[in-house]
Amino acid sequence: MNCQELDFSPIRATERFNKAQLVFGEKVLTKIVMFVLYILGAKRNAVAKFLGIPDESAKTSLRVLFRDGVSAFRDRRQSNSQNMPKNVRNIFEISVRSNRQFVVISFGPNLNSLKIPVSHKIQVRTVLLSLVKDGLLRISETASILGISTAHCRELAGKLANNDVDFVLIDKRQGQKSDYRVSSEKKAEIIQQFAARSVAGHSTSSEVLAEIVNEKSEISLSPRTIRWHINKLGLAGIKKTLPKLVDTLKKTSDDAS
Repeated sequence: MNCQELDFSPIRATERFNKAQLVFGEKVLTKIVMFVLYILGAKRNAVAKFLGIPDESAKTSLRVLFRDGVSAFRDRRQSNSQNMPKNVRNIFEISVRSNRQFVVISFGPNLNSLKIPVSHKIQVRTVLLSLVKDGLLRISETASILGISTAHCRELAGKLANNDVDFVLIDKRQGQKSDYRVSSEKKAEIIQQFAARSVAGHSTSSEVLAEIVNEKSEISLSPRTIRWHINKLGLAGIKKTLPKLVDTLKKTSDDAS
């Protein structure tokens, strides 16, 4: 490819270089020009001298470009936002804030904002963590908005990269929502075992009670279900007072005799 027949305008070159520099940044644009001049046949040391960079730096850059391709034009020691020129970076910078009603995501100072109701917690987490995952929001400010630690925020964003929303953000744990499975006999057994073990000073944990109740039932009840019924029946509140009440009644009975 012979470029000697082309008419190069120094004025247009300056204008176009300055315009391109706003988009690509000085370092990336210098690499592009160096690479183009080199593949068009210019000597490496001459290109380095023309661009004002050390010959060894040009040698290393060219070797990496031929090895890694397009990705090597970017400075991989920095994030995508850091590689942008400062004035371009400010235009596209994304920030997030919240008030009592909305979580507001602003896309640069002159662009529109996205408002999500604070009550839409899954939607808020999905959008914010998606932006964190792609490096568009800082983890610290996102964690603060979500009310979680930075470590947990980083963990959720990482999981969201490999899994869908329902797997990462929706709590699938299902507690006992109704007692249709628990007959009056089973409820009576739960109460009886809880009361007897409380008076005797034995463990009344839901795991222990589930094991005892399930031994006498064809349908197994989970510790979560047992715990739900203990709380619903108000048994947890009498665990400490029941033994004292039994002792008092015994003494009253002994005194009366």
